[in-house]
Amino acid sequence: MALRCPKCKAGALKVVAALELGPDKRSDEVAFQVVACTACGFEGVAVYEESRRGALDDESWSHTAWAADDSAIAAARRLIASCWRPRYATCTCPAHARARGGVRGENIPELEGVDWETPLPIHFISSR
Repeated sequence: MALRCPKCKAGALKVVAALELGPDKRSDEVAFQVVACTACGFEGVAVYEESRRGALDDESWSHTAWAADDSAIAAARRLIASCWRPRYATCTCPAHARARGGVRGENIPELEGVDWETPLPIHFISSR
């Protein structure tokens, strides 16, 4: 399944780094990510959240990006790379702890140079 770039709308957005954070008070799965578009060059940080709470067939998700400057992208990549088990949500390393501390108490690490005031929704493109 492809991801639509929130800037140019091309189906060329890629998750280039990710730190799985596990469940929080709203979601069953949360991941902090760095995303990049191969079509327009957009780079940003993102959070993917998935919830399976409620009815058995009820599943919802949210994937949101924020534009970030080069220093924020580099800091996010370093943060994720500093964990030797980024796909393990139960990891207790400093990178996971920092990401879980987050902006406004959410699973988004504090990073300078990110436009937190302008969330950009990411949409999946169906392969049908």
